[in-house]
Amino acid sequence: MSTVRAFALACISPAGYAGVLAVAISGICWILLGLGLTTDDFTNPRHLWRHRLLVSHGVAAYCLLWLVGSLFPRHQRGAWRARRNRASGSTLTIMLLILALGGLTLYYPPNEDWRNAISISHQILGVILVLALPLHAWLGSLSRPKHHATAPARQAEHK
Repeated sequence: MSTVRAFALACISPAGYAGVLAVAISGICWILLGLGLTTDDFTNPRHLWRHRLLVSHGVAAYCLLWLVGSLFPRHQRGAWRARRNRASGSTLTIMLLILALGGLTLYYPPNEDWRNAISISHQILGVILVLALPLHAWLGSLSRPKHHATAPARQAEHK
C-alpha cells in the first residue's frame, strides 16, 4: 500500500467514526428531547432545541454520506476483491442507503400519513446501524491476514 493511500485511510477512519458519532448523538438527543413533549405546545423550549438538533443531524448525515462515499474506492472495493467482511459491509451499506432515503422521505413525505411510521423505522434502523458498526470493525479485524514477525524479532525469540 502506498504511503498516500495509507495516510488517506488513516484520516478517513477517524473522520468516519466522528461522522457516525455526530449523527448518532444528534439523533439520540432529538429522540430523548421528544419524550413526553406535546406536539401542540410550542412554548416549550425543547421544540427549539429539537429543531436545532434535527438541522445538525441532517448536516452531519450529509457529511457522513460524503465520507462513506469516499470509502468506496479505498476501503470497500479492496475488501470486496479480497472477499473479506462482505456480509457485514454490504449490510451496513444497505442500511445507510435506507437511512438516507428515509431521511429524505421524512423531509419530503409522499404522504403525511406515512411520516410517523417512517420516523420510527428511521430511528430504530439508525440505532441498529450505530450498534452494527463496531461489530463490522471487529469482524474485519478477524478477517485480516495475520502478519508474521519480522526477521530481527524472530532472531530475538531464538536467543
